[in-house]
This record gives sequence, C-alpha cells and structure tokens, in this order.
Amino acid sequence: MSNSVTFWPQGLNFNAYVVALENPKLLGSLWISIQRTVLSLLLGLMVNCLAAYVLSKGGGRDGIAGYKGFVGFFIVAMLFNGGMIPTYLLVTKIGLYDSIWALVLPALVNVFYLILIMNFFKALPKELEEAAFMDGANHWQVFARMFLPLSLPVLATVGMFMVVNDWNEWLAGSIYMKTDNVPLSTFLKSIIAVPIIDASNAEEVAKLNSRAIGAAQIMIGALPILLIYPVLQKFFTQGIVIGAVKE
Repeated sequence: MSNSVTFWPQGLNFNAYVVALENPKLLGSLWISIQRTVLSLLLGLMVNCLAAYVLSKGGGRDGIAGYKGFVGFFIVAMLFNGGMIPTYLLVTKIGLYDSIWALVLPALVNVFYLILIMNFFKALPKELEEAAFMDGANHWQVFARMFLPLSLPVLATVGMFMVVNDWNEWLAGSIYMKTDNVPLSTFLKSIIAVPIIDASNAEEVAKLNSRAIGAAQIMIGALPILLIYPVLQKFFTQGIVIGAVKE
C-alpha cells in the first residue's frame, strides 16, 4: 500500500493465506460453489443432451412434429430472458430462495450449449444409428450407448464452459442467497467492494492489511479453475468450430 514493492516481494510470507483459510465464511462459500458447480455440470449436461438429441432429428418422418416451433422457442429464449424481477419472483414463489437450487435450476438449460451439442449429434454418421435400430435398439439405447460415447469431445467442451461460468458467476448469489450462504464468487466480490473488518479479524488485518488478505482470498478462489483450465484448454478451440462446417 506504500508502493514500496516492485517485482520482488519484501519479506516473503504466506500469513495472508493462513488468515484467509481460517475464515469460516470463505470455506463455507467455497463449499457452496463446489456444490453448485457439480450439480450444474451433471444436470446441465443431462438436460441439454436430451434436448439436443431430440432436436437433432429435425422434422419430417424421423423427427418430431412442430420441430421449427421448438427451435424458434429456444432461439427466442436465448435472445430474451424473463427479466431480473420476474425471475426473482418466480424463484421465491416456488420456494427456492436461499437454497442451492436457486443457483442451479434457473440457468440449467443454456441454448448456446444445446446448439453446440445438437450440431455435433447431427454430424454423426446416420448409418450408425440406422444399424442400431435394425438390431432392435430404441432411442434411449441409441442415445446412451452410441451418441454419448461418441460425443465426449463436445461434452468435455460444454462441461468446461459450464464449470468456468458457474464458478465465476456472482450475480445470482447476491440476488437469491442470504449473506451467510453465498457462493465464492459473490463472497469475493463483496470483500473487494467493501472489505470485511470486524472484531474477529481486526488484529490480523492490522498485522497484514485488508488488501493482502483480499488478494489471498481471490487467489484461493481462482486456483481450482487455474488447475483445470490447462488440462481441458484444447477443447475450447474444438467447441468453437463444432458443427460449423458441413459437407
């Protein structure tokens, strides 16, 4: 804070990390973010894959009646949402306020992810599906035993998008959750805007400073994504071009 530190640290220590990890609010919000990310990933992949499989059949004899109407519905939903106040009223009326499901269910269906998966399903050879039907398979078996195993690249891409988005999203936590029950991103946003200094941490803050503790908390919050991203980075490029080229 006195601008005396340049590139090399002065008096290197990890006291700020120790103080940050001893904060029960940080650990509690970290656990909420983990629950939210895991639930959103599993349920989101399931719901979007099921919808994408149906829509990948198109209309006509092999597709579903009113195919264009369903596609139009999803496109409109992608361009226009219900608005913050109506969505808040809906979440509270059905009893989701201050529960983990308020962070998961409203954003479960993402049309962008749905389109990526749908285009990938459409690009799979139709002969494989026809051969499975000739052997007596039904749609559930074709979806579970053929489409999903062949779709691991797009599922990894969409899954990575979901993890990064759910881990970093903070607005829903500030709207639908109480102060003591917010996800990590919302908690970090609040301490950056207004540092939390009270009787429980005043002594530690005096020894270090609020900026050092805040920086340590932000680093702890970013660490999971920093560890996951390099492993799955190649899927981002694949996901951008999935379904973009047609033969």
